[in-house]
Formats: sequence, structure tokens, C-alpha cells
Amino acid sequence: MLDASSGRVGAQRYAIISPRAQIEIKQMMPVWVPGRPRRKKDTEDITRPEAALREQDTSPA
Repeated sequence: MLDASSGRVGAQRYAIISPRAQIEIKQMMPVWVPGRPRRKKDTEDITRPEAALREQDTSPA
């Protein structure tokens, strides 16, 4: 899940969650936590990175 690069805020280093992992977490949360409704924000949080990844995959190198 933490397969992307690491980041830094000041002297503190942090693992960065890859966009694909973030999408999977948002998609699976209603399965993992039954009864938790999918919010409009969750749908938007999935749509934007998916679109960016598609654009990145189709852009010339």
C-alpha cells in the first residue's frame, strides 16, 4: 500500500500512499465497514485520481 515514494515535512519523513492504493481504500471502505454509506466526497475522491492516472497513462513519454 505504501509503495509510492516517501515525503518530508520539515525534518519528519513520511510514507506516501500511492494514488491506486488511495482509490482502493475509498472503493473498499463500504465493504470493510458495512453500514458506512458512500458519501459524495468519496465518489469525488475516487473520480479525480482515476482521471489523473488515465491521463498519465495515455500521455506521451
